[in-house]
Amino acid sequence: MSKANKELVKSLKELLTGGNAHATFEDAVKQLPAKLRGVVPDGMPYSIWQLVDHIRITQWDILEFSRDPKHTSPSW
Repeated sequence: MSKANKELVKSLKELLTGGNAHATFEDAVKQLPAKLRGVVPDGMPYSIWQLVDHIRITQWDILEFSRDPKHTSPSW
């Protein structure tokens, strides 16, 4: 891997895991009891866990779209 690519990978890892771009997953859920993470609150369409999973799927989709020109996004 070239030096430029190594630096890019390092920067991306820091952005995604270092809390630079957003709160870490652990920080985001630390005050949310585990037993409530799958509960859909009254008046809301989704649980926090469903929203997190949607983000996970979307990130995967973006990566696959970037790597594979034949990639087809999942239907929601």
